[in-house]
Amino acid sequence: MYKIPSDFMDFIKSDCNRASFIQNYLNKAGLDTALLQMEGKNHIYVKFPLSQYNPAFRIKTVIAHYDRFPASPGANDNSAAVYCLLQFAAFLKNNYHQGFHNIRLIFTDGEELGEGGVKEQGAFPLAQVFRRLGIKNDDVFVFDCMGRGDIPVLSQTLLPSGLSQKFIKDFMELEERTKKLLLSAGGSKFFCLPCNYSDNASFLANGIPAVALTMLPSSEVNLVLNGQTPPTWTFFHTEKDNFESLTPESFEIFLKILYRLAELKTLL
Repeated sequence: MYKIPSDFMDFIKSDCNRASFIQNYLNKAGLDTALLQMEGKNHIYVKFPLSQYNPAFRIKTVIAHYDRFPASPGANDNSAAVYCLLQFAAFLKNNYHQGFHNIRLIFTDGEELGEGGVKEQGAFPLAQVFRRLGIKNDDVFVFDCMGRGDIPVLSQTLLPSGLSQKFIKDFMELEERTKKLLLSAGGSKFFCLPCNYSDNASFLANGIPAVALTMLPSSEVNLVLNGQTPPTWTFFHTEKDNFESLTPESFEIFLKILYRLAELKTLL
């Protein structure tokens, strides 16, 4: 059984410099980082060895926001996902000396500003850079609120009208790859449910297919299916989003998904 490490408590303290925590953790794991400063926000890019990439296969861009709502511990939103991704980064550094994983890992800042509209979201200028550089062939996976529950959830995305057939095709193929990923990592236990947008909104708005994933307790899935708000979502942006609300099983399931994601290889 997974046990949440003690330094996770340091990460959710109110006075924690979360950007420094992330960079220090990665540096101790032997990984360098780059601070991408965009419109007052500080995104953190993880530098894996170039030998761990193969240009013949699709890059998998993995994103989790590390900012949190003021006055909330943010244990689930989004500390759990960030901490698991830190562990995942260390795993990749130490276990892919003879192979490649093609993971591009970015911790974003300013996701919580998205309530003012997608262009206010911290990841929006980052997605604009992707578009300007022509980076449109990545599989973009956004992980948000992965620390509570036993059911992985793929967020349902309602695509607006007027999109190109290529974008629709690429997005649908990404969704199918994601469903197969979840099946391979956790058997048949996953759901596609309507959820709030996360940083995936910024990429979709810039013409880049992206999916968002979260977790829920199995007892709360039917509430969403019936149009009700599950207790997990009522904790967001409140003091109830604390350590006591988390379930270690969620961390374990999420790490299994990440390990399978590293193994996923899609030819360009």
